[in-house]
Amino acid sequence: MIYPLSMMLLLVLILFGLLFIARMSALYTKKVDLKYFEVFKGAKPPSYLTKVTNNLNNVFEVPPLFYMAATLVMVLNLETDSILFNAWSFVIARYIHSFIHITNNNYLMRGGIFTVSIYFLVMLWWELIGKL
Repeated sequence: MIYPLSMMLLLVLILFGLLFIARMSALYTKKVDLKYFEVFKGAKPPSYLTKVTNNLNNVFEVPPLFYMAATLVMVLNLETDSILFNAWSFVIARYIHSFIHITNNNYLMRGGIFTVSIYFLVMLWWELIGKL
């Protein structure tokens, strides 16, 4: 279970890196002023900056439920092939969701893969609770 958990951490770190690049690019090209980042008000930021910001915020909404489940699985030594399958499937779906979100941001595709990720998260918790 440590590997799916580590891959979620990697996703968060990748998104922080992309956010840094997006912010520096927006500053360098003068699409936003440095003052914008003080309170996030002012001229509308470019869409690429908004998409990366929103996606990074998104990985601190639903994924903490995954982090809790993964931690419980490891601490209680409840790892099974089915739990690992659901964990990996959730992680893969979150990578796909992030990719869609920060590229073409197609709402229907993003919503569909989000729903798939929720399904695997629910299945992970279902099995975890069933083992307690």
